[in-house]
Amino acid sequence: MPTRNTSLDRLFRPRSVAVAGASTNVDSAGHDYVVSLKNFGFEGPVYPINPKADEIAGYKAYPRLADIPGDVDLVISCIPSNGVLDLVSQCAERNVRFLHLFTGRFSETGDEGAAQLEREIAAKAAAAGVRILGPNGMGLYHPAAGISFRPDLPLAAGGVAFLSQSGNNAVEAITRGAARGLRFGKVANYGNGLDITPGVMLHYLAGDPETTVIGAYVEGVPDGRGFFEGLKAAAARKPVIIHKAGRTQAGARSAASHTAALAGTAELWSTALRQAGAIEARNQEQLLDLMIGAALLPAPKGKRVAVVGGGGGRSVQSADACEESGLVVVPLPSEVRENVRAKAPQLADWIGNPVDQSILAGSGLSSNGLLELMLASDAYDIAIANVGEDWFFGRPDADERLTHACNRLAAIAKVSPKPVAVVLGATETPNLAHRVLVDKVRDAMTEQGIAVFPSPERAAFVLGKLTAALV
Repeated sequence: MPTRNTSLDRLFRPRSVAVAGASTNVDSAGHDYVVSLKNFGFEGPVYPINPKADEIAGYKAYPRLADIPGDVDLVISCIPSNGVLDLVSQCAERNVRFLHLFTGRFSETGDEGAAQLEREIAAKAAAAGVRILGPNGMGLYHPAAGISFRPDLPLAAGGVAFLSQSGNNAVEAITRGAARGLRFGKVANYGNGLDITPGVMLHYLAGDPETTVIGAYVEGVPDGRGFFEGLKAAAARKPVIIHKAGRTQAGARSAASHTAALAGTAELWSTALRQAGAIEARNQEQLLDLMIGAALLPAPKGKRVAVVGGGGGRSVQSADACEESGLVVVPLPSEVRENVRAKAPQLADWIGNPVDQSILAGSGLSSNGLLELMLASDAYDIAIANVGEDWFFGRPDADERLTHACNRLAAIAKVSPKPVAVVLGATETPNLAHRVLVDKVRDAMTEQGIAVFPSPERAAFVLGKLTAALV
């Protein structure tokens, strides 16, 4: 009998994959998993299992797992729940290490018979040494290993790991995060977390050399102590951001029907996350923003913030956001003021921090120039740079000017050892040309690894959270 395997290496980097319930129906999960392996260039053998098909997506199909000629590290199950016990037996006979159950309709249904079947599956797999991911989960996305649970996800690979109890939230994090410059490594949608729990995966990711940042969407955990210990181990070595959902009574009810999760109280969770050294996000927007900050910004060394760009109103707004997020808005130091005096004497006693871009017109000094001076000063640890794209829209050569300003800003941020959070507004304008222009310059910056946020409030929130641990 195989021994219980505690390493997850072969889960995330299997040498061969079989898909039970593989299908010729292109509008089915059993087809998607096979096509995903092909599209992502999985290098090992792929074995579709379907007794009624000769081949699926170009791969030879087999009637049963027992008929496959080679060893199998990972089996993906798309079969109905009543066939899973037999599939576990087949996995045991073939010494399969990992079984991913996309198959659902177990304890999350609230039906006692379905919950009992889930328990029987867990016991049988444990006795056979077969580790289970799921059930009721989409499984793995690991582009560096040629693994994905959908064929349309980004192919680019990186070091951001993500654990999600929700499949749709995993897709949203991957697609929206990739659009803002995140490159993902190991992603797992674990569903009910029957065997391989988030705590187990956090322990693994803590020592994983590929992983630099960890994010997670959690509704509830089956092993509270294991989760806390895994979280503490991971947070001691790399940034960990947790979005705990199901904090309210309504959310807890929804979580129970979604993934059979036990939600717990919001206060208890916040305390546990803080004690473990993790960063808490209260919604998906915060989760993505914090992952972007942790992955793309240098580690901050203090809370003293320089703020440049935008008009007078944006300057006041930015100052409020910074202070409310726990940052220190340091007045312009004398050495920076003297540098301003040498370049634009009329501004020397007028300009401050935040820098009001509207007073720079005609002075020969730009907000990017001020940013460079402030970053060079020992008075500042971090910076927020407002692009102020609305001003550019009012000029006849908006495209050229905005592109030039953003290119220079990106060049400054790329070489700065201090974190520079760039603020480029959302494309909320009826002018199609303006929307296209903003998307173009945003894409150009994110391609260079620049952390871009749609508002100063969100930029300040991220910097505040990342610097909170420095106190």
